[in-house]
Amino acid sequence: MAATSAGALLLLGSLLQVADAPGPLPGSLVAAGWTLALVAAVTGLIGLAALLRSALGGRADRVEHARLAWRQALLDRGILPHLLRHPAVPHAEAGITPCSPPDTLAPCPARAGKDRTPCSD
Repeated sequence: MAATSAGALLLLGSLLQVADAPGPLPGSLVAAGWTLALVAAVTGLIGLAALLRSALGGRADRVEHARLAWRQALLDRGILPHLLRHPAVPHAEAGITPCSPPDTLAPCPARAGKDRTPCSD
């Protein structure tokens, strides 16, 4: 935000200086622009230092714990309710089991004329 404001103020102040605008406004805009540029540089460096500190800070165990908690929540609240609402289609009727070799699978009827790709529809 500070960098964008600095750019706008520097541009506007410089344009007013080139146009020889009377009064202290052009100089004040340029000074405010440089001040905001300094603020942007300092806050950017502070942010970069904080990022490096957190990256090098040995928080891998907390990150791993958060990742595992997220995966458990995804399983409990997303995948399992969906699977419980839609019971599995019995594959025994079609003669297809999850462990069937690919050459024993029947081709899809919809794709029978195009290719011989097996499917479990």
